[in-house]
Amino acid sequence: MFTRRALASGLGASLALGAAPFSAHAFSPGQVPPTTPVAPPAAPPVPLYIIDAAIDDSERMTVETMINGRGPYRFVVDSGADRSVVSETLAAGLALPRGRDVMVHGIGGSAVTPTAHIDQLVSGEARLAGVELPILPPERVGGDGLLGIDILQDRSVVMDFKRKRLEVRHSTPEYRFFRRAQEVQVVADQKFGRLTIVNCRINNIRTLAFIDSGAGSSIGNMALSRAIQAKQRRGADPALAVRLQGVAGGETIGEYRIIKSMNMGELRMTNLAVVFADLHIFDHWKISDKPAILLGVDVLKLFARVELDFGAEQLLFRLGAERPTLQA
Repeated sequence: MFTRRALASGLGASLALGAAPFSAHAFSPGQVPPTTPVAPPAAPPVPLYIIDAAIDDSERMTVETMINGRGPYRFVVDSGADRSVVSETLAAGLALPRGRDVMVHGIGGSAVTPTAHIDQLVSGEARLAGVELPILPPERVGGDGLLGIDILQDRSVVMDFKRKRLEVRHSTPEYRFFRRAQEVQVVADQKFGRLTIVNCRINNIRTLAFIDSGAGSSIGNMALSRAIQAKQRRGADPALAVRLQGVAGGETIGEYRIIKSMNMGELRMTNLAVVFADLHIFDHWKISDKPAILLGVDVLKLFARVELDFGAEQLLFRLGAERPTLQA
């Protein structure tokens, strides 16, 4: 499996060498249109790379979480997940009683998943009581579990990438207009329970942008990809074909390419590598026909610190001196 670093370097090589453009809708590695009446030699298949949409170990930050008074355990904060999740290993180790099976929606599809009954889950200043949480394999979770938006409502998540610290605390809406030096405020609202950036433009295209702190890669839908290509005067940019693997399992074919700019309020970022695919979750939210993107840790970690304040409906990005591609 290729990491995002390997994919980024591979994409750079493709750009430098002028690789042929790739379209996710026309991808067929074994078919090449004949150019003469004589059948040409069989062309080698287009390379298909695998990219895991979960977070790399080097990027993962976890928060201490107690379950039924035991722990602490290490949970990943996933602002893109509807519900918090426990790993199979943790559920078995704590002998958690099984609950009802539930449907879990991931990037590649949906699946019926067992649940575990938990009397109390506490993480920082957030808690859940008397809940049944889905159980997933540990390799798809990246920790002992995930904290989803069911526990993050009216809370604030602080992701300090400089100190490698993650904290869940009470929201402070009374300070929504206060910001420190080197801090940029971006207004958000909530759609589907997730923080959504109010004013996001990608290559000057108005885009629905959701914050997904549990995803290692930012993923746009194909409506956004088509809108970007329609604005270009030249042909489609080179891209790598990729196969995405999501936290809930399932795979989706997509493309990996560079976007020239992304504006979020006062912030402007350039030359970002993004995966584009028709994800199941975009269909589930009924937004496959309009430009949309899930912003993952690959974008969030460009900043020294990011605060996701669900109660105040805002994001605070703290700039670092080593971030030359960011313009406030």
